[in-house]
Amino acid sequence: MYILNVETPTSFAPDKVGEYYDLEKAQNKAKELKEKNPEITYTIEESTGGFNSYGELLTEVIERG
Repeated sequence: MYILNVETPTSFAPDKVGEYYDLEKAQNKAKELKEKNPEITYTIEESTGGFNSYGELLTEVIERG
């Protein structure tokens, strides 16, 4: 599963846009949002569904833009 997060220069934390099973769909959505507002930055993370000892979802950053 791929998780798309978007952050603006004035935000305190990234906003979760959505979860996608296909990397291309996540990339297309990120590029679409970037075209609408060039000031945002996005992060696409991949999750295998595992959790750490604190109950937080384990993810790995795939792409930043």
